[in-house]
Amino acid sequence: MSKSSGERKVVKEFLNYLLMLILAFAATQGIQLGAKSILQVETPFVVVASGSMIPTLNVGDILIVRGVNPESLQVGDIIVFKPPSPYWRGMPWVHRIIDKKVRNDGLVFFRTKGDANQAPDPFWISAENVIGKVLLRIPYIGLISLTLKGWTIPVIAIIVILAIVIALAMKE
Repeated sequence: MSKSSGERKVVKEFLNYLLMLILAFAATQGIQLGAKSILQVETPFVVVASGSMIPTLNVGDILIVRGVNPESLQVGDIIVFKPPSPYWRGMPWVHRIIDKKVRNDGLVFFRTKGDANQAPDPFWISAENVIGKVLLRIPYIGLISLTLKGWTIPVIAIIVILAIVIALAMKE
């Protein structure tokens, strides 16, 4: 086998892997868009990032979230929500409703608590901060996402470096 045919084989294999990554990304985006439409929620998949809901939910579980009318939520439901300031840090919380209040003006508020937490959350959640209700749990699959969360830039850098190395090898 000549050097140039060996180089072509390496390039072809690299391009095949790159194509598979692109297709996997496109499929993931398609699933996300379809789930948003079907489940009527902006965030249909959430990965549990803390142990506050153990033993019901574990770190790394993927939750499928359904959009709901907040008035239909009941004590005992597990919801995904945006906590109020100063608790909001860009990540939604997942806790169980332990109390529900409807004000005279019709606005609904929820008190929540993690199953593993000693005390309730130190705030009430307004209906507008509710993202959705947990519909289904897929155990531990999200651990991959949590593990790779800080690896996005290094993975991109590795792919770029590999592409440069292959391009330089082809010039020789």
